[in-house]
Amino acid sequence: MIWMVWGYQATDLPAGVLLTNSAVKVADTDDRITFQPRANRRSTGVIFLPGGMVDPVAYAPLLKNLAATGHPAHLVRLPMRSAFFESQITEVFQRVTAILKANPDARWYLAGHSRGAMLAARFARESQSNIAGLILIGTTHPRDFDLSASPLQVTKIMGTHDGIATPEATRANAALLPKSTTWVEIPGANHVQFGYYRHQLLDGEPGITRAEQQAALLKAVRRAFQ
Repeated sequence: MIWMVWGYQATDLPAGVLLTNSAVKVADTDDRITFQPRANRRSTGVIFLPGGMVDPVAYAPLLKNLAATGHPAHLVRLPMRSAFFESQITEVFQRVTAILKANPDARWYLAGHSRGAMLAARFARESQSNIAGLILIGTTHPRDFDLSASPLQVTKIMGTHDGIATPEATRANAALLPKSTTWVEIPGANHVQFGYYRHQLLDGEPGITRAEQQAALLKAVRRAFQ
């Protein structure tokens, strides 16, 4: 258990990723970390749900880079870093809904990595809140429910070296997503390098650097907004 907790800690973060700079204003609260563009703000933003047990700060570099290009980003904390119980999932959904209600004029995409992607897909199925689309990263979900009739824009991002959500297992559930889903496969990408954390049992060895994988992920997310 200690080894697993150590593995899910954020590591090798770029310097100052949680600090406000000339391009991005950062606000860290109990329920989320917000990255707001200081100039050239766009109407499209992202609400991001982290992977289960992963230190949410591991996804801060991606979201700060998105904000630097003009897209507001909210990194929602999961209760106990997992939102395992139904009451905790409800709390996560309430946090997402609060962001949507506070910013009604924005066009929001709900994104998530691994378990966070499952929660994002479930929110899309169960909530009446208005989101523009889903960005599902490194996940085999949805597995237990059908989103094939959803009008949402959906992007599914996977890594060829992902040992947790393998490309084969991910595509096995393709029928549960809309036919219009955009599929993005990043060669050499594994599971943990979709964030900045150390290790996850059963994951594959990456064939590219974390910086290369993050650059490809940023490009795929920005393309999903179009």
